[in-house]
Amino acid sequence: MRPLRVFGPALLTISLATGVLVATPVTAGARAERSVTPTVQVSVMTQNIFYGGDDYDLATGGFCPVSDGCPRALHRLAHVIAASGADVVGVQEAERNTRRLAALLGWYASPQAHVISRFPILDPPHSRGLFTYVEPVPGRVIAVANTHLPSTPYGPYRVRAGWSHHRVMRLERSLRVPALAPVLERLPRLAARGIPVFLTGDFNSPSYLDWTPRVARARTDVPYAVRWPASKALADAGFHDSYRDAHPDPVAHPGFTWSPGGPETLKHDFPDRIDWVLHSGPSTTVASRLVGERGNPQVDLAVKPPYPSDHRGVVSTFDVTPAAAPLLVSPRTRRVIPGPSGLSVRFHAPGHPHEGIGLRSGDGPSIPADRAVFTHGRQDGTVRLRTEHLRPGRYEVVLFDTDTGGTLAAAPIWVYGPHSHARLTADRRTYRVGSPVRISWTRAPGNNLDWVGLFRCQRTCGGPGSYLVYRYTHTDIEGTVTFGRHVYLGEGSVSWPLPPGQYIARLLVDDSYHARGRSPRFRIVRR
Repeated sequence: MRPLRVFGPALLTISLATGVLVATPVTAGARAERSVTPTVQVSVMTQNIFYGGDDYDLATGGFCPVSDGCPRALHRLAHVIAASGADVVGVQEAERNTRRLAALLGWYASPQAHVISRFPILDPPHSRGLFTYVEPVPGRVIAVANTHLPSTPYGPYRVRAGWSHHRVMRLERSLRVPALAPVLERLPRLAARGIPVFLTGDFNSPSYLDWTPRVARARTDVPYAVRWPASKALADAGFHDSYRDAHPDPVAHPGFTWSPGGPETLKHDFPDRIDWVLHSGPSTTVASRLVGERGNPQVDLAVKPPYPSDHRGVVSTFDVTPAAAPLLVSPRTRRVIPGPSGLSVRFHAPGHPHEGIGLRSGDGPSIPADRAVFTHGRQDGTVRLRTEHLRPGRYEVVLFDTDTGGTLAAAPIWVYGPHSHARLTADRRTYRVGSPVRISWTRAPGNNLDWVGLFRCQRTCGGPGSYLVYRYTHTDIEGTVTFGRHVYLGEGSVSWPLPPGQYIARLLVDDSYHARGRSPRFRIVRR
């Protein structure tokens, strides 16, 4: 791993006496220096790691014979990321391994957003995994979002099958554009506030910048030009494609990211550029490189074989003007088991002398002074809060000012006993065919793509892959979802209405088939 680049005065020390990682006191001169908006260089990468990075058997080039049993691929992915020079990575198909990959690099992680970074991360409490803040300079942030659009039906395969332009466009507008709705609604607002915004992802779609009339004349596998709607919608929302910023000619530099091979790659697959690093707000592309297997003339950074994923990576470097960080407290985890190690909380505060961070129970405003940690005028840093005294329940981590008595920032956490498990319940024991089914849960991990599925029980209730309908928890530790006939963006069903029979609901982790809990059985009967 490269040494951390220093963009200003060294501001961090470790106070072993208090057991707290904090910023050193900021002098008036340092404050004046920090008031000048810095320009820094940040490299942002997108990387699909293929089923959590531990289901690819590099020795055979096929699936791992034991689920999650091939960690060599994940270690090689860490090597690829370190060699790429990336500072921040949006990870697709993380499947519970966001923190594990970050730990291999010695980095920070946001399992909520599937983002890892060599710089500190401040998770906003209400983003629900849509984005996170990365702090390349103390007190200044960029916003990083990561997405993975639906993979099937895949537009280029339909083109090759002879679909008309109109039919392909109708597919893309009905499938992938709606899945971008949260991104298109919220991220442009951040950029409008002067925050540099980066969107990484496996978009499972070509770009409108690539399937041009000129490309259609040059490539036999592109029979006609297509203004692919997902990429166009993002461009219309103010996002720029960093690879095309650096390589504007799609004939000379097609930049194919799909596919260097892998267990799911077809023998005569359709090559395309479906993995992007997009940017909006105060940032300028300096360079963009393709990371992939040795022997590919398009690859800028070639990796010694075997390459550990079925997607090449893209790493783009930007000149960035980070924005002033919002007031935030960012607990390392929102699901807490009380113990002597406590809870690590990163913060950004105004820097006044009487500010502190403590825990407030869900049914009371008080913060016991002997259990709060005072920041002593620091603006940025990390504190560790005691948790061994906490009873199960909902709490808030609170940044407060003793002079004014006001709360400056807050973030929720949930405390559970050491032997507790996820609990799921249906709102009724019996439903008529077609009636909505409401499932509630507690103690979810809070990852970006945790999900609840419904499974039919006959002799048994089927394996985790036999779900009939599913919905994502959207990072909620506790919550409720309703299954019905309406369409879910990025979610779906094999069959609705569900036929009569007995069913259970399962809570599964981060787009994987690893179940954390199940509900009691409930019945669906005919009218």
